Amino acid sequence: MGGDATRQRIKDIVEPILEPMGVALWGVELGAGPRLLVRIYVEGPEGVTIDQCAEISRHTGLAMEVEDVLSNAYILEVSSPGLERPFFSPAQMATYVGSPVVVVLREAHPDMAGRRKFQGELTGVEDETVTLRLPEQDCTLSVHWNDIKKTHLVHVFPDTGKGKKKR
Repeated sequence: MGGDATRQRIKDIVEPILEPMGVALWGVELGAGPRLLVRIYVEGPEGVTIDQCAEISRHTGLAMEVEDVLSNAYILEVSSPGLERPFFSPAQMATYVGSPVVVVLREAHPDMAGRRKFQGELTGVEDETVTLRLPEQDCTLSVHWNDIKKTHLVHVFPDTGKGKKKR
């Protein structure tokens, strides 16, 4: 079964488990390795607790076994998306316009010296197009969602002034 079909089956299993807990599915990642890694991101209005993640993991693991989603051994992880949350759709990104993000393209961008990885300010999301302001090149970059391999928020810690030496 292909990656997209597997992700969709996992989503179909997880969402009914999350609903009564007041938690929503943020996304599903499948990672390669000696054992397949299934990473499920969940979020709630006030975040999610470790206990909630453990409960979701137990229920999801059992449901995946019953439904026989994966034929080989796998590792199941359940967590919040975190401060540097990955994005799984343009709609998720739209909420973060004005924030710094990293975008990694599936293929090198021909107009950007063959680069694939960019960090900049998310300036817009329209339909399936994501636009970044790239301060180092003093330009903007617009890419179609299907051209993005992965993307995530960049958390910037506030400058509190602590830890700086006075001269």
